[in-house]
Amino acid sequence: MFEKTWGFRLFFWSTLILIGLFIMFPLYWMLNTALKPAAETLVPTLVPSHPTLSNFWKVIQDPQLRQYVKNSLFTAGVSSILATFISAYAGFSFSKFRYRGRKSFMSAIMISKMFPYGVLLLSIYILMQRYGLLDSYTSLILAFVTFTLPVGTWTLKTYFDEIPDEVLESAKMDGAGWMLIIHRIIFPLALPGLVSVAIFGFVLSWNDLLYSLTLVTDPAKRTLAPGLVMKYIGESSSDYGGMMAASIMVSVPVTMIFLVLQRFFIKGLTAGAVKG
Repeated sequence: MFEKTWGFRLFFWSTLILIGLFIMFPLYWMLNTALKPAAETLVPTLVPSHPTLSNFWKVIQDPQLRQYVKNSLFTAGVSSILATFISAYAGFSFSKFRYRGRKSFMSAIMISKMFPYGVLLLSIYILMQRYGLLDSYTSLILAFVTFTLPVGTWTLKTYFDEIPDEVLESAKMDGAGWMLIIHRIIFPLALPGLVSVAIFGFVLSWNDLLYSLTLVTDPAKRTLAPGLVMKYIGESSSDYGGMMAASIMVSVPVTMIFLVLQRFFIKGLTAGAVKG
């Protein structure tokens, strides 16, 4: 072990403080702007001269924003659950079965993650238009499931790889079928991995702007990200205080979900990173 000199301590703590400021300052600036009245939002001050909670109160009272939250909860929740189950079945198939084309299919799923979202939007938009799914929640849910599947499948595959084959053989000897084995034995053992994929899919769907803005144009069906942009950002004027207040409040559900399930999330990602 090398001796920690004063120079090392200075470098360590300076770096730690800079990283902390880099991460926390944008959050502080959001709160700072949200507490300012409309006349002060464009004035760059570190502390509001006349702090107010009016921006938060307006957000709470706005029925349109509550509708955006409901829409986002529905699309993010449904797509997260669907993506988790499909990823679980696909990951289990890749992990425990051997069949022709398995490796090629696995590689194709992972390669699909390399394409930029903007490029994929062109083909997805045409596909949704052809099947009459534009301007519907179905188009968003299918798009979100598509984006979650590659990461979810590989994460759960590596998790299932850690489950001994002897567990499956023992269950089959007791007369259990594959569906019973998967739902009663495999999925409970892989619960941290399932939760981590579900959280990943939910956050990805909750924060999406590009696809939500393109595939859904009906104001009543908009989700949070495009709803906030369309409501608070205008050509002639913008309500930055209201947007920051709304952004802070709509981030609470995701933060609470992560705080409650963080031990599963961290365990699931760690297990998925051990073996490829």
